[in-house]
Amino acid sequence: MGHVVVKYKVTMNQPEDGMPDYDQIAEAISSMEEVQSCEIKPLAFGMMFIEVQAVLGEGEGIVDSFENKVREIDNNVGQIEALEMGRL
Repeated sequence: MGHVVVKYKVTMNQPEDGMPDYDQIAEAISSMEEVQSCEIKPLAFGMMFIEVQAVLGEGEGIVDSFENKVREIDNNVGQIEALEMGRL
């Protein structure tokens, strides 16, 4: 079975009581074994997003499973968008 590299853009829901803790969420994502890199980047108007690069196995449901694991990290994780995908 081969592997794919996927680059994600992870955006946060903006809670009413302030800004989400991007550093804590990025650190939790970085600790996942599939993740090669994780970086906080500016989006617009003071908002940020987390760019994640992960190496995943090929197969049905593996990408969805990884995305669900990222969503479970924090309630503020909003949208997860695949920016790039390529085979290794």
